[in-house]
Amino acid sequence: MAPRTSRPMIINEDIPEEVICYDIFPRLPFKLVMSLKTVSRHYCAQLTSNTRFAAIQATVCPSCPALIHIGRSDESSRYSLDVLSSTPAIVGIPSSGLDFLGCPIDNGHFDLLASSNGLLCIRYTSYHIGPLTPPPITFIANPATQQAKPIPGAPQHLVNNRAVGLVFDPSDDPLAKQKFMIVKALPFATTNDALTKFRFVTFSSDTGRWVMSDTFIIANIEQVRCNKVVCASGVLYWDYQEDLIWFDVTRSVTGSIKMPWKLQESNFEGWERHSIDVSNNGMLMCTIIDKDGLALYQLVTIGDHYWELKHKKGWKDIMETSGDAFQFCHSMKLRNGWQKKFCERWFVRPLGLENGRLVYIGVRLKWKTSDRVLRYDMDSGKVDNIGKKLGHAFGMYCAFGYRNSMAALPPIDEPKLQDGICDDKSGGCVCATEGNKE
Repeated sequence: MAPRTSRPMIINEDIPEEVICYDIFPRLPFKLVMSLKTVSRHYCAQLTSNTRFAAIQATVCPSCPALIHIGRSDESSRYSLDVLSSTPAIVGIPSSGLDFLGCPIDNGHFDLLASSNGLLCIRYTSYHIGPLTPPPITFIANPATQQAKPIPGAPQHLVNNRAVGLVFDPSDDPLAKQKFMIVKALPFATTNDALTKFRFVTFSSDTGRWVMSDTFIIANIEQVRCNKVVCASGVLYWDYQEDLIWFDVTRSVTGSIKMPWKLQESNFEGWERHSIDVSNNGMLMCTIIDKDGLALYQLVTIGDHYWELKHKKGWKDIMETSGDAFQFCHSMKLRNGWQKKFCERWFVRPLGLENGRLVYIGVRLKWKTSDRVLRYDMDSGKVDNIGKKLGHAFGMYCAFGYRNSMAALPPIDEPKLQDGICDDKSGGCVCATEGNKE
């Protein structure tokens, strides 16, 4: 028998390596790409440390968006990442643990603040309260590559605010333009109690500085508590319950519009029964759940902003088609007209939108149980119980749109010493120059 020779694995000579690494591999599903790392050391290096491959994969990989959230199950007190997807074999993360953040995960709690093209903004807050308690840490993270970096200046600029915007475009030149931006909308009091002035504080990784934008909007918004911010085609949208504020970070243009049910002057009550998300074509969507059923609106941004109804279905039709998915609500079936009382006896809310077609719904018996997750298909009108529970009995977690991206985290530049981390003015940081309503 001839002695074995030690030589690297022979690369496929029929297909140029350029095509394999930069045209074929980036288009494969994320989990398949991860499994290919075991083929050879050569391909492992290409798939894990090749900047060009990562940038291409982030833009041309199959469009399989999912939903992602951070929470705790009833069985465990530890926070973890969870991906909700109709294609779990394609969309996922290497590990649900948060150890890659480098925090003492058992000594604090985590909030998912924002998501954009595979990057997440996560905040860690220590359980301990006292003079020696460390300030909260806000991270920019990529769970697909298990990379994370703390955002400098975040404790001073994101205090007491869970709703921030994240903008990241992996199609930018990875060597010259690729960056991420964190944006916070600051509400300020005005001389008119009915009006609120909003200004925008931005952090950009390519400067490492926090800057107060000159752009502002004065709007008639009664409540200034924002629960969720999403990014659609480079524009950030703040959900202020009955109002929507948008900010185009590239053009520094802002505006606002009432939510669909407010424009229709309907009797809908309960702002927590809606969710804003992004469809697969980059449009902002608003899913509304009330006692009558489910409705989905799309925000049209050509010319004047307005809402366009894309889908509507009543509970009676939904449950007649998919009664099996609601078996845990069996007690309602014994009552006359139980479909109309569905939202009265059960706390029903939209969790998010996948691929512009699948609506994830959380259903709980008011505050007594955790959410049971249902998935509604707008094309077929059917509902599936995916057999999953979300959070614990008193948890109300935000789910954000997510797609796997192997793009490297953009570097965070350090500002020049004379510039500082933000625009200082007399009296302190520029963020404290007016009376903040928070």
